[in-house]
Amino acid sequence: MVLTTRSVCIWFDLDDTLITTTASLTAAIKASKAYIEADYPEFSERDIAYNSMDVWLTELGPGTAGFAHLSQMSLYSFRSHIVRGTLSRMGIETIDAARLMECSALAEESAWSCFPGVHKLLEDLQQHGITLGIISNGPTALQNHKLSLCGLIRYFTHILLDCEVGVSKPDSRIFEAAETLIPNCHHVMIGNDPDADINGAIRAKWTAFWFTPGWDSETKPTEVGYIPIQHHSEILEYLTKG
Repeated sequence: MVLTTRSVCIWFDLDDTLITTTASLTAAIKASKAYIEADYPEFSERDIAYNSMDVWLTELGPGTAGFAHLSQMSLYSFRSHIVRGTLSRMGIETIDAARLMECSALAEESAWSCFPGVHKLLEDLQQHGITLGIISNGPTALQNHKLSLCGLIRYFTHILLDCEVGVSKPDSRIFEAAETLIPNCHHVMIGNDPDADINGAIRAKWTAFWFTPGWDSETKPTEVGYIPIQHHSEILEYLTKG
């Protein structure tokens, strides 16, 4: 695929593809545990992680009543909802939820960083005239905050988030929405999740790069034809091959 002979649009997943999100969530959980353990030593990091994720999935995740509100919810409101819901599920009533949220958010944001080579790749792709976009599952305010703090937002022409489209990857409709935004070009998806990013893109008949360092499970994509990569620099090398 030679870049100069084809119109190409490259779409990136955000979490654990461009930004090291798993590490940041781990930092947030550790900070939460440290804050509550003096009064509630019986709760483990696993308890906190499980309950916070359960609040997100059952109250704000796809198919829930709250999902439609994620595109308009402020970052403070989103984080407050998760923290208060987590404390409620764990039966904790005497912890200052606002202070806990502040500690957790600070730890999370301090751990956000781009994978090595991300900025160089995006700059090189822009120099080649490639249109760049984001397709991500996650709340609008949170995802935009990540992009801004990590200095990434300037690279992308379009940012497609599941809560704004109404469906999450790997649903074909989010890939169709991307094609509608940028028609008549070859679409490429780069992501870490074998189902949401890779299976979804392959079913949409896109080229798919699976960024394997961002995935820590043995699960692999079930569709065939994807390209596994270990470093972002491999993307440009592949695209510029004759």
